[in-house]
Amino acid sequence: MQSDLSTFYSILEPEFLSDINSWHGHIPFAFELISQLKPKRFVELGTHKGDSYLAFCQAVAHFQSETKCFSVDTWEGDEHAGTAEDLYGENIYEVLSAYHDERYQSFSTLMRMKFDEALPHFEDGSIDLLHIDGLHTYEAVKHDFDTWLPKMSDRGVVLFHDTVVRYGNFGVWKLWEELTNQYPGFELTHSYGLGVLAVGTNPPEWISQACALPPVQQEAWKRKVEFYGNAILSHSFKKQSQYFQDLLDQCYGQIHKLEHELVELQDKLEEKSKKIMVAQMMIARKDKRLLSLNVQLEHAGKLFTDTQVHVRDQECHISDLTDQLSIQN
Repeated sequence: MQSDLSTFYSILEPEFLSDINSWHGHIPFAFELISQLKPKRFVELGTHKGDSYLAFCQAVAHFQSETKCFSVDTWEGDEHAGTAEDLYGENIYEVLSAYHDERYQSFSTLMRMKFDEALPHFEDGSIDLLHIDGLHTYEAVKHDFDTWLPKMSDRGVVLFHDTVVRYGNFGVWKLWEELTNQYPGFELTHSYGLGVLAVGTNPPEWISQACALPPVQQEAWKRKVEFYGNAILSHSFKKQSQYFQDLLDQCYGQIHKLEHELVELQDKLEEKSKKIMVAQMMIARKDKRLLSLNVQLEHAGKLFTDTQVHVRDQECHISDLTDQLSIQN
């Protein structure tokens, strides 16, 4: 096994980068970890869209480390990762699962369950590398560490993401400060921070060397790790920039299409408006004619009534004359 810290032997181009770049800066380090440690079993608690987990899987496949990988997540979200449909929805899991199964299913398993529910699936002392990236409150991350610690092997290494985040109720930093008083480790402070803790009694040589570096040398080594991470971030930003540019072009295309449709609708509306005006004029003329006919009908009705009165009067007069003739005869 190579253990020279002066050179990164595992420069790969990540095959998967989502729109969430919080872990992108640690991907080169993930590649190097797999190359150097060649863990028999790797477990990730909290995978979300899969940037970190798929990076580890890519390294396992590339370096043929024969590592068995397991991702544990409900894909339902939490107060830190969010719960909105675009952040944590069935589509997120389906996209990840499809990508994962096509490439890594032979050695990797997505376990859709809560972290505690996954514990019985692993024997004590069976995990060489554990990445904790679930709910980031102090209580939650401490619980995750305490409950999974017995599962770690004598070569066990635990990774903690977001060790430098101190806003809100993030508490990984607090647990990290406590654990570094009990175990050897080091912290990469870029990309929200990644704590690397050697919890096994026989840690890998590469990790032991990194932990034992004098402060000045270790800081220089961390800057090199960050440099490689920034290269991935730059690639990620360019990819995201292109993605948003393509999205913007699509929006402009849709706007142009809608504007064209709007002009057509306005023309149709104008044509229908003209027809409505003609119809209204015809209705007005018919209403005027109807009013005239109503007046004539009213006049005819009055004449009819007057005629009926006159007829009754004549009938009465004829009746009187008839009576008079009868008397004379």
